[in-house]
Amino acid sequence: AEGGGAQEVSLCSVLIERSARSSMTDRVNYIGGSSGLWAGFGMLSTSSVFFGVWTWSRRKEWVDIMLDYCHHKRAQYPTHTLDRVAVRALRMLKI
Repeated sequence: AEGGGAQEVSLCSVLIERSARSSMTDRVNYIGGSSGLWAGFGMLSTSSVFFGVWTWSRRKEWVDIMLDYCHHKRAQYPTHTLDRVAVRALRMLKI
C-alpha cells in the first residue's frame, strides 16, 4: 500500500512540473502597457490633422452651414412678445 502512495505522489509531482513548464513556454512576452496608448494617440492625432485640413480648406462651406443652422434654430421657435411688438412698431414707422 505504501508503494502505491509513493507512485501517486511522484505522478502528481510530475504532472505539476509538466504543467508548470508548459505554461511557462506557452506564454507571450509582455510588450508593455503603453503600446496601445501610443497607437491610439497616433490615430487620434492623424485623424485630427486630416479633419483640420479638410475643414480649413472648406471653411466657407462650414460658415454657410453654421449660419443656416443658427437661423433655422432661431426661426423654429415662436418669437418673444416684445419682439412681436417691436416688429409691428417698425412696420408702422415704415409706412
